Amino acid sequence: MNTRSMTIAHIVGNRPQFIKLALLQRALSRHAGWGSRIIHTGQHFSDNMSAVFFREFGLPAPDHQLDIQSLPHNEMIGRMLIGLDPVLSTERPAAVVVYGDTNTTLAGALAAKKRAIPVMHVEAGIRTGEDTMPEESNRYVADRLADLNFTVTALGRDNLLREGHAPDRILNTGDLMLDAALLFARRAIEASNLPAILFPDGCPFVLTTIHRAENTDDPRALGAILAALHEINQEIPVVFPLHPRTRQVIETHRLPFKLISTPPLSYLDMLALMQAARYVVTDSGGVAREAFFFQKSAVVVMKKTFWPEIEENSPSLAAPADTHRILQQFHAMAASNKAFRTGVFGNGQAAEKISQGIINYLNG
Repeated sequence: MNTRSMTIAHIVGNRPQFIKLALLQRALSRHAGWGSRIIHTGQHFSDNMSAVFFREFGLPAPDHQLDIQSLPHNEMIGRMLIGLDPVLSTERPAAVVVYGDTNTTLAGALAAKKRAIPVMHVEAGIRTGEDTMPEESNRYVADRLADLNFTVTALGRDNLLREGHAPDRILNTGDLMLDAALLFARRAIEASNLPAILFPDGCPFVLTTIHRAENTDDPRALGAILAALHEINQEIPVVFPLHPRTRQVIETHRLPFKLISTPPLSYLDMLALMQAARYVVTDSGGVAREAFFFQKSAVVVMKKTFWPEIEENSPSLAAPADTHRILQQFHAMAASNKAFRTGVFGNGQAAEKISQGIINYLNG
């Protein structure tokens, strides 16, 4: 400890990580003597995928910006390692915090471990059993490298214990995304007029996001999803904020697209749409959880989901990228009267529990 500064470095690179960072940095700032440094790898880099989140949450500009983006997985991770090493060598933080399951998460954990800097992994222990998914390997390795793993649900903790992780290196804290949803729900409704612009008569609609590699790398898979959404759109309007990767595949392969589209949205706009929506169709773990928080029934378009807790505790269902199966699950979900169970993702105090866990570890 005495060779390092009293700072905690946060290595982030995409939209969900910026949201989680904002909540955790706020909680850490309440601990006297500790500061934060933000290292942005650049994995999400455009204004509406990055800078807008820093503005909305009042985050300071990143202390280090690596500008590493739009590369194949292995090359991206390699470039991140090369970029992170001199930053960590100079900063010598007391700990590094990594979030979730991205290439940024894996590179950050590896770079910190090579410098013998304690690694704190937020959102650990999630497993699908699908080893070919890049997110699965990223999270598994980050969990192994971490000195302290923070799990979102009891299932995440159970997964780590089954894999032999020491119980005293696991803290089940609940979900930072729930903290954010509770904190910003009213502000989003007051600040965003997007639902009223899209649907001035307040009619019901489906909110959709699709971006995951398993659904966009193969244009046939994305085409099957779009075909299902077009059929749903005949019953109830579908609003589809388009991730840049998804838009590129649609345009490159000239896939039919006759839905209400928007560019990527700010957090507040997205949260306002979520609260106004009737249903959700998504392949995003973050959006699926937000739907659960606001008791919006969802179809999660993944072969194997990250969050079986959502299906177990709500009407929401999962489906692969198959037109018939998505439609089948959508109608079953819409007709279900299964209740939402509360408390699955904690009580909205995850940021304080994580920050206290980090400080206790470093002071111990």
